[in-house]
Amino acid sequence: MGLFALTNIPGARVVRFPLTNELSAEIDAVFQTQFNAFINGIEQTIPFDGRYTPDPGELLAIDPFQDVDGMLDAVANPLGIDQFVPEVHPLDSIKALFSGMQIEGGGWRVLIQCFESRRLIATKGFALFYSGNTFQKMNDAGLALDTKLLAVLEGTVLKFQSFHFLRRALDVSEHFNEATQEEMQAFAGHEKLHVDNMPQFLAGANTVIRRKIALIKQSGVLEKFTTEQIVGTAQTFNVPVQTTPDGKIILPTNPTQLRRLLRFLDEDYYESALSQTRFLSNSKRVAD
Repeated sequence: MGLFALTNIPGARVVRFPLTNELSAEIDAVFQTQFNAFINGIEQTIPFDGRYTPDPGELLAIDPFQDVDGMLDAVANPLGIDQFVPEVHPLDSIKALFSGMQIEGGGWRVLIQCFESRRLIATKGFALFYSGNTFQKMNDAGLALDTKLLAVLEGTVLKFQSFHFLRRALDVSEHFNEATQEEMQAFAGHEKLHVDNMPQFLAGANTVIRRKIALIKQSGVLEKFTTEQIVGTAQTFNVPVQTTPDGKIILPTNPTQLRRLLRFLDEDYYESALSQTRFLSNSKRVAD
């Protein structure tokens, strides 16, 4: 199958590692074992929307996923990929390792591992390895494979469990929306909302806040419900909401209070149908 690296080097995003036949067979076996573990016990694949954290037995999927780096082409035509050269492709430029396997009936499957700096061996300093009952100096750099797969790409479908780790290796920014500066301003200027200090609001908006605002905008909750409905429901969940004299919801300047209000608007608060106990969720998807 071969072993490839996905790097952050412009013009050399994918490189191929030269391997002996024996090592290639061993690496194939490692990736096959990891693929079996990746799919073992999986009962459901759920479309990724940024709101849901999968349980055991579940995978998330992005479809369609744009394979802009050509990983599928690399595993299908490995000899067309530039070979690794240490002076040109430093190991610390690697973001992911991947290999491939043929799918029964045709096509290829890309098996992707996350790669972190802690898996580099002897890029700097003085390193030893044990061989022949004695320690010897390691003169060349090396790397260690991960013990599990990060993701699997089949055609246009990318399957994974953790988006947090996925975004470290692959460019999936278009699938994880954060409100832009213009969208933040538009949100703060909504007819049902009020911001006392726009520059302060924009400056204090971290990734969590921008993500929540993007999801609120996507859901259209501010258009679906009146201010009175929003304020009244918030009170039942003990979420403090202040309004201006003309009835606009004031976005808090305190970051903790702002996040709490945004989580309410993103419908992270819910009530159990049986016990009527109220909960705060950090993961959700629409029930079947």
